[in-house]
Amino acid sequence: MMLVRFLHRLPHLLFFVVTFAIDIVIANLRVAFEVVTPGYAMRVAIVRVPTATRTPFEVTVLANVITMTPGTLTLEVDPDTYDLYVHGLYVDSLDDFRAQIARIERRLLKAMR
Repeated sequence: MMLVRFLHRLPHLLFFVVTFAIDIVIANLRVAFEVVTPGYAMRVAIVRVPTATRTPFEVTVLANVITMTPGTLTLEVDPDTYDLYVHGLYVDSLDDFRAQIARIERRLLKAMR
């Protein structure tokens, strides 16, 4: 039974790992470009991000995944709603920023559930 569930989630887990690795590389390049070029292209903000997580474990993993991505940092988790407060270096649009986090969350939850 456990093996069947694992095999069902394995493609989703692999997809999450690959896409997350790509996201990390892109974020690293963006931050590195900011460091080596003159000027200031960052638009810093703290954004409340609603989540679809249902357990403390899910929200903890999501918060850590966000923090591992360069340019983002999870500051706080609302204990009642599991909403996250995320600091972002490149927040051009609040909706776009939330959509990026939601995309990561969807992939992660699909791999975990």
